[in-house]
Amino acid sequence: MSSDSRPGLLSRDFILLSCLAVCSNSHIAVFYCFEQWLEGVGVSPNWRGVLISAMFLMVLLGRVPLSLLLLRGGRLATLACSTLILIGVMLAYPFVRGAYLAEIVLLLRVVQGMAVAVQSSCVVSVLVSCIPPGQSARGFALFSLTILLPYSIIPAAAEHILLPLFGGEPYLFASTAVLGIISLLMMIPLAPRLKTSEMVPDLSGLWRAMTHSGLMYVYLSSLLFSIMTILAIFFMKGLCSVTGARPEWFFTLYTVTIILVRVLGNSRLDALPHYRVIFVCAAGLALCMLGYAWGPLWAFIPITLAYGVGLGLLYPMLAALVYDRSTPATRSVNSNAMMCAFDASGTLAPLLGGLVVHAGFGYRGVFVVTAVSITLCGLCMLIDKVRNRN
Repeated sequence: MSSDSRPGLLSRDFILLSCLAVCSNSHIAVFYCFEQWLEGVGVSPNWRGVLISAMFLMVLLGRVPLSLLLLRGGRLATLACSTLILIGVMLAYPFVRGAYLAEIVLLLRVVQGMAVAVQSSCVVSVLVSCIPPGQSARGFALFSLTILLPYSIIPAAAEHILLPLFGGEPYLFASTAVLGIISLLMMIPLAPRLKTSEMVPDLSGLWRAMTHSGLMYVYLSSLLFSIMTILAIFFMKGLCSVTGARPEWFFTLYTVTIILVRVLGNSRLDALPHYRVIFVCAAGLALCMLGYAWGPLWAFIPITLAYGVGLGLLYPMLAALVYDRSTPATRSVNSNAMMCAFDASGTLAPLLGGLVVHAGFGYRGVFVVTAVSITLCGLCMLIDKVRNRN
């Protein structure tokens, strides 16, 4: 087959998977106000950190075992069942109340985490095979918009329309069950692809990827980068309650900026010097985090725009390094290892943020931690560059 006749990046399956991922990620984005809701119902800071991280912990622990158990027999039934479970979890939130509220929410978060683990494993296992060689940064940049779109829409819509309309956060969470139904409908055209069975990475394969692929510092950088983003997402509304800024502006502006950066610069991403872009973005993001914590209120919007540019460039560079430094045989396992690093950040970051707030450093202290985290991300990539030069 000639290069001209090969399918491009925007294939039917790539577009359908992206739409499916938007709906799936909306079930996570809607929890942008989760920490503030828990505070409002009297849950202690330490418990709040545990409840936020519980879902991500289950994704981390459950991704490989659940994938090994379920995906070998085909992904259609697996994806459909996990989506039905997720719909049920979201619909349960309005009924959570009483003396055991925290324990019930913990159970819901655990079940949700297992469902998300299965969903994401199914989607990524197809996604990797949909990206043509030489378009890795572009492919991951476009697919990453499936995470950004929910965060650009849901917080703004919730703060101004949905929360007053529904009468509280639990009903907002439940409303996303509609997106689960849409997800089920989108699986119909994907059914032929999802019915095929696939060899998925086992624990030993992931361990070899983490320790012998030469990508350890890239994975560590991904972990530190994601810790910053998770803390910013879940604690921005709390910080804004102290500084007087508008949290919906943060979510809308930075996600729209990322979308513009990745769409307008999409054709040039693979040509950019990966390491140099990562170093510049890490330094700029550290300054943004400190600006959120201690900067004047008028700087909130410029800082958010700069934050969006940094995120818009840094993630595709990290993902491209993993893709380009992998062979076709190890590409899937190395991509899953990178996803495990992101899963781990979702577990560690809320616990860390809760401890910082509980220790009396407040929300400003949380954002100082984010600045330290992204600085360490840049340092890890510097070590990786030096190691690969020798």
